[in-house]
Amino acid sequence: MLRAIKSPNTVHLFALLHALVVLVCWKYEVDDALTLTILTMTMTVILCIKKGMTIDIIAIMVIVANVVGFVVGTLGAAFIHRIIHVEAAARIVATILTTELLGWTLIGLSRLTYMTNRTRADLAQSSAKLRWVLVIVGAILALRKGAAMLFASPLYADTSVMAYAWDILSSSPALITYMCLTIIFVRRLHRNKKSTALIWLDYLLFTTVVSAVGAWSFCVIQEGTLVWEIDIQEYLRCLVAAVLVETTIYCMMVLVNSIFATRKAMQLERVRAAQAQYRYATLKQQVNPHFLFNSLNTLDGLVCEQRTEQASDYIHKLAHMYRYMLRCEEEALVSLREEIEFIQEYVSLLKVRFAEGFEVEFDISDEAMQRMVVPCTVQLLVENAFKHNTVSTANPLRICIAADMERLTVENNVQPKYTHTTSTKLGQKYIREHYRSLSDKKIVIDNTDNKYRVTIPLL
Repeated sequence: MLRAIKSPNTVHLFALLHALVVLVCWKYEVDDALTLTILTMTMTVILCIKKGMTIDIIAIMVIVANVVGFVVGTLGAAFIHRIIHVEAAARIVATILTTELLGWTLIGLSRLTYMTNRTRADLAQSSAKLRWVLVIVGAILALRKGAAMLFASPLYADTSVMAYAWDILSSSPALITYMCLTIIFVRRLHRNKKSTALIWLDYLLFTTVVSAVGAWSFCVIQEGTLVWEIDIQEYLRCLVAAVLVETTIYCMMVLVNSIFATRKAMQLERVRAAQAQYRYATLKQQVNPHFLFNSLNTLDGLVCEQRTEQASDYIHKLAHMYRYMLRCEEEALVSLREEIEFIQEYVSLLKVRFAEGFEVEFDISDEAMQRMVVPCTVQLLVENAFKHNTVSTANPLRICIAADMERLTVENNVQPKYTHTTSTKLGQKYIREHYRSLSDKKIVIDNTDNKYRVTIPLL
């Protein structure tokens, strides 16, 4: 049911519900704070569940939505009231704008923290997730109600918690200290895999200690001087404001950390997908029936001609080639030296099949040999040259493999076969995707009437 309604429509629906609640409560002179809070939390939970977010992130989103909604709604209503002098109309416009802002912000954050390849198993856990979400929402709602009662108590008779929170945020040393400590704490939690209960316990302990110390330092340091006699009420007001500020900063840091972690995980998955596709294409290219058929035909010819020594050498080289291919299935990169040695054995096998009719030249420095390439990339390019061009003594196929410290080039003269060979270009596609996942350097292909050149980066 929830997934049938698009997220933007959900935001618009709750904006209208917020406006209706404000209008009804204003007409009957009822406080609308609690009802608006419940609507905001419900909208947040629905948007988060639609995107399959984890319990921790949903809880963080609910807290952020409450804090931001309270601040933006209060300040927005005061600002709009200066333009629209009718109180009810000003509050309705303010709550609609605040809800839309919160909703679209949540949609943007959910896209950043949502893994696009979540499985159906995640959706199967939605009922259990919903129960935990209801518990969390109930706890946050109870805290919100308690905070509202506290703000209406004699403790804030002549001031507001927003004034104290603004004083803390206006203090650069305090703000920087809170942010640095929170970043360190969030990173430590991210590295140490703990259960959800232990994470929230650590958070409560950390927030209590940091807020208590921060409120104490804020009270004793006034205008650059130390004041050792602290008013208890003043300290409590500072402590509540410090808890609100620290909670908001913590939630923001967790969201930022989650966004970066999600981006990193998605990048890693793209790399793995590209590697899997490339390995499949490479294996398919190398174990294709034509290659095996030609190799076995050549070997059969050597045996029939009783060239046993040459046949034995051919078998050993063929086995070594396949051993290299199988070993490289698990390696993302190999040294260029290993790849060139593999190419030389591959060329020596082709020399048995084509005694003449082609030349392969190497122009590679010793320094370049230390660089890395994707396994079997050069072999695929050499194989393509034989696949699409004629090999004859009259018009030899010339392949030049050259490399410097930055790039490697495989170039051959173009002399198309009389019988057209269909090209799927899958090899080039997978090579491009694999290199794109490993580096920002691009593969360059130059195709003219006389030359075909492919340049790949050395890593």
